[in-house]
Amino acid sequence: MYKNPLSKLSDMSDNEHEDSRGSRHCFFQPVTHCIFELDGLLIDSERLRTESVQKILDTYGHTYSFDIKLRCMGKPESDLADVVVSSFNLPIGRTEFENQHELQCRGNLGKINLMPGVERLLKHLHASNVPMAIGSNSSRDSFRIKTRRHSRLFDAVFHHVVLSGSDGEVKKAKPAPDVFLAAASRFEDPPEPAKCLVFESSLPGMEAALAAGMQVVLVPDPLVSVRMSAAATLRLRSLKDFKPQYFGFPALSSCSRRIRNLRGKITYPPRMFAVLYLISIFSVFV
Repeated sequence: MYKNPLSKLSDMSDNEHEDSRGSRHCFFQPVTHCIFELDGLLIDSERLRTESVQKILDTYGHTYSFDIKLRCMGKPESDLADVVVSSFNLPIGRTEFENQHELQCRGNLGKINLMPGVERLLKHLHASNVPMAIGSNSSRDSFRIKTRRHSRLFDAVFHHVVLSGSDGEVKKAKPAPDVFLAAASRFEDPPEPAKCLVFESSLPGMEAALAAGMQVVLVPDPLVSVRMSAAATLRLRSLKDFKPQYFGFPALSSCSRRIRNLRGKITYPPRMFAVLYLISIFSVFV
């Protein structure tokens, strides 16, 4: 496990690590670029993956327990097959498992939703001229299918995408740092790794980011213990809780509620309608 340079955070209790975000922003270093994981962080694909594996295991009378799932999170599909087949001693090989898994997922991959808080944060960072990229263990074909519903948003806000499953320059998948170092190098005027903030949902992804010399915001499965993720720069329950100002970006304010699309269409928040209504009522009697 890579040691977090912000080691003071690892000495905190579970509750302190989760709940004292507002008092710890002095530990964070300003950054200029952001790199996002895809599965389980931007899109709700981990849930689909879990359901698919469980359907396969149902045939053989097994349960996809969390300790096995934890070993698969953030790993390529080939590693998932190896872990599940060997852990349960299934009477099928890796290739057959991958075929069944693909068959289970095929009809639902194009229906995956964004995770909570993703759209608002991406639009805010894009409007603030923050360069962003995706760094994922996915393959090109898998990425294309899983992000089909959200391609307009992703094409608008992300400078580039690096997929270790299809990228010849990425020699090793996470937890190796290759995918994040490659993502950083492909920005215009590439930043130093220390100037990149990685958003992750898995422990291998967290380790990869730290090995690359980057800070990492971890939004893990709720069952992942705080102590297991103590090396993360910041752990959150949801991207809805992220405060950009902690890392030198403009804050998400109530004004951002007015942003309905990337072209800047403005609408008034509910509170403003209430104020205007009271003014109109008052004007009748004066």
